[in-house]
Amino acid sequence: MTRIVRAHLGSGRRVVILVDAELGRAGERERSVREKHRLGGGAEVIAVGPCMEALACTAPGLRGCRDKPCSRGPVRAVNEYWRRRRRDCEKCFLPQLLLEADGAGGLEKAEEFRRLLEAVSKACGKWS
Repeated sequence: MTRIVRAHLGSGRRVVILVDAELGRAGERERSVREKHRLGGGAEVIAVGPCMEALACTAPGLRGCRDKPCSRGPVRAVNEYWRRRRRDCEKCFLPQLLLEADGAGGLEKAEEFRRLLEAVSKACGKWS
């Protein structure tokens, strides 16, 4: 990841990195990633607490979205929701679930999603 990010930063592009906060606090995880990969100001790091599934859980208004560990909170909630509709959720289904939630206007509930939109709009403003 470091080589890819540095190549983009070196060419003057902005980079947005989404990571799982895991068992720590989102702010601490963001700092850790920034320090580990020695990222400069051209990179935005957004940690989703406790994991990416929390976005897919928050959007449709499910319960347990911020519970830790992830497997007992958002993953369980998303699996129950998804199972009613299709089958067990896997990471590869997250984009589809997020698109469905966005269509219903639910992603606006997640702070990390608002931060992602802000970071992307900053990057696009630089290019226009």
